[in-house]
Amino acid sequence: MKSIFTVFLDIEKLIYKVLMWFILVPKTIAKITLNPAWAPEYVKGELENDETPFDEYISPIILLLIVALIPALAFNLLPAYGAAISSPAETQTTTDRILSFDVRTDFRSSSTQMEYFHVWSVSRLGEQPAPVVQADGSVSLVSGGLAVFEPEIHFPTSPKNLVLEVDDNTVTDKFIFNFPEPGEYLVSVTAGKYDTDRFDPQSGAGVPTETYATSLRVVVPARTDQPIVITNEQSKKDAEAAKNVGVESFTAQAQQENTIFIALALMLPPLLFALATKLFLITVGEDTLKESFYTQCYYFSPLSLAIWASYYARYFFTSDAYFYAGGNFAVQIIWLPTLLAALWFVRAEVKTIEDARTINGIRALTITLVCIAFLLFAANGIFQFATLQDDIRLFAIRIFPIVSTAFIVAFGVAWYRRRRSRNEFMKPSHFIGIAINAVVLIALLGFVSAQFSAQSQSNAISRTVAPAASVTALANATEAPTQPAVAPSQTPTAQISGVDATPSPEATASPAATESPTPNPFFVEDFNTDLASWFEFMTSGDSSLVKRKVELGALSVSLLQREGVTSRYYLINNSFSYSDVKLEAVVTNRGNNSNGVGLICRYSDIGWYEAQVSNSLEFALYVVDNVGVYSKGYNEVMRANSKHILSGLRTNIYTLTCKDNVISLFANGNLLGEFTDTHYGFTDGKIGLSVWSPQTLPVNVDVETLTISAP
Repeated sequence: MKSIFTVFLDIEKLIYKVLMWFILVPKTIAKITLNPAWAPEYVKGELENDETPFDEYISPIILLLIVALIPALAFNLLPAYGAAISSPAETQTTTDRILSFDVRTDFRSSSTQMEYFHVWSVSRLGEQPAPVVQADGSVSLVSGGLAVFEPEIHFPTSPKNLVLEVDDNTVTDKFIFNFPEPGEYLVSVTAGKYDTDRFDPQSGAGVPTETYATSLRVVVPARTDQPIVITNEQSKKDAEAAKNVGVESFTAQAQQENTIFIALALMLPPLLFALATKLFLITVGEDTLKESFYTQCYYFSPLSLAIWASYYARYFFTSDAYFYAGGNFAVQIIWLPTLLAALWFVRAEVKTIEDARTINGIRALTITLVCIAFLLFAANGIFQFATLQDDIRLFAIRIFPIVSTAFIVAFGVAWYRRRRSRNEFMKPSHFIGIAINAVVLIALLGFVSAQFSAQSQSNAISRTVAPAASVTALANATEAPTQPAVAPSQTPTAQISGVDATPSPEATASPAATESPTPNPFFVEDFNTDLASWFEFMTSGDSSLVKRKVELGALSVSLLQREGVTSRYYLINNSFSYSDVKLEAVVTNRGNNSNGVGLICRYSDIGWYEAQVSNSLEFALYVVDNVGVYSKGYNEVMRANSKHILSGLRTNIYTLTCKDNVISLFANGNLLGEFTDTHYGFTDGKIGLSVWSPQTLPVNVDVETLTISAP
């Protein structure tokens, strides 16, 4: 056990070492930047010094970790800027239609020469555009299918000004609104700060230096004795962000295993360039690459420092930073040091490779650009891993047997060449041995395949047993308001199978009168009556191309042909909302083989889950994020083919279950796929159908029955 004096001595050494870093890091960076050719000679001399290596300048690996790893870990310690809206009705249940709202805004700038302003607006889903404060301070209407009430602006000289200054960076404001009638509303606020000494020559108003916008949803029920429901996703994000702030979190993060992997990842680019410098010139080994690797760590340090410096500058940037530049040009100035550092890095690498390999500048530049392209490709793969992980998984599985076979072939070729070098020739016994090994290998593969096949079939049988339908009490379902339903006000742009599904202006909701709901939220829709309890809309295509009719106990939907137009048609049941639900549709294809039929659960204006099945044997699961809860738009979480889907002009039974956070899709009683949602968190909503075509029209499908039951 260490004594207290030993601990003090260790602390003394640590403090001195850290203080020396403040001197050696700038000194080393300056030396490398001004004279790149110094690095190889210095590294070579220090590696030969066994007593006190890298004493005058900081070690290259430590330098790279200081300028690259520490800024990455410290980014979580940065203060969060933006506006956070809240209401007492979020935590205190109320039926009062007069609600108050608060907003707290943390600004980047702490200048006392600026004034604050807040623009409040209340928008009702389904009618007209909403106001947005532009960069020049003007208020304009942006389309989004929202009805606009007169915006209320708070600033020092306005009739209403409830802005309170907490400190030079933080202000609060209040807003009170009386909701006139039932419906879904969006309460939005744009908080800003403008320079009183800078004016727009056209409008004469102050020029905003910072603006932040936030909003929350308010659902006003039809009955006055029911409580108002408020949805505030921003408060959840703020709570999560608050958990990751502080020195304790930084220390814990630095000690985590993934930090070690990040540090190793930072060493890979220098190692790549070290290989490019010495490959084929020397035998690659631990000691032979050390000198080149250390030199590359020195070269990457100024580049990493410039990148992080620009990134931090961009994070703290406000439009008043440069009196001589504004707008996009100011942002370009911020990234200028990084671009200059990149040019310096390329020049230093070209010179190093040119000297080490004794080649001309063109070939050295080619090697440098190839290495940079490889690094950019690898970085893109890392950043896109969330969307590419399934492709990577499939590629790894498919390439595994090919690589194994290649190794076996390489072993055989090497074995044959060794025998030829010793003047030994193939004998009949060798061919017999190869044949026996091949037979044994094939037999073992067949045995293993049979065992796994039997196990897979037993698992499939146990998992594809359809859950028994049961009736849940009406109290477990949420009754829809008596107001007519409307389609979502903002439908995300979709990209499905290469088709751009952008909502057209004509593709708006067609609200229909709502019948009184039946006492049982679970029922069988046999399409023998009209569709009074359903409403329809389109996210792409022209509504004139949709032909829908109910006859002979089936819902027939046809999407007609028009060049360059892809139709995507939705039909949502407005009777009930469900949390956990099972949908089973009996669908007959009467058109081309690439038609698509979708089942939808937990539909709301925020988003929904959608399963799509095509008679071409392809299926997909989507999470449609309508407002940007996690990733706005159509998010494809699964896509594959299945032989359990009956192809051609045939009838299929498609089943979708939404239970807790698990979404499951079945075809004809067989499980096609499951998705566990850990990001979006849609907990309840309506059910529905969709009809689409990823490739060709016309599409003709008959939905004979749709059974809604408990999962």
